[in-house]
Amino acid sequence: MGGGGFGGGGGFGRSAMPSPRDTMIGRGTPDNRMSHLLATPSRWWDDSSVAKELRLDSRQQHRMDDVFGANRDNLLKLYKNLQQEESSLSKTIRAKDLDEGQIFQQIDRVTEARAELEKAEVHMSLQIRKELSPEQTAKLDELRDQPATQQ
Repeated sequence: MGGGGFGGGGGFGRSAMPSPRDTMIGRGTPDNRMSHLLATPSRWWDDSSVAKELRLDSRQQHRMDDVFGANRDNLLKLYKNLQQEESSLSKTIRAKDLDEGQIFQQIDRVTEARAELEKAEVHMSLQIRKELSPEQTAKLDELRDQPATQQ
């Protein structure tokens, strides 16, 4: 289980951590995806078993690398902003003098930061999906839909 609650390791409102397979093919919470997304092993198109199942060619993988590279800095910036807003929320909640108005304003900032990160992740994912054939897209969706126990 990931750290739930306010500032408890996994951040505000986090539930279960995704499996490594989930992060490889794009499932999981923003925190967990981002922490793995920026590392080479989680780039699912670089995983040899996923690449083999999808029958990716080297040109596709190179174009996906380019999409990832073009989005990496922005995703990292948005992720760091989310972490900062969650940390601020945690501090606000632990303050000696609780101010409900400030807490709810900070929750709004966390929600906005999370939404911006999600939008950027989806945008990159859509760009990457455009590099796949319809058959590869269907196979990727099939892999994503498999229960974790089958992976």
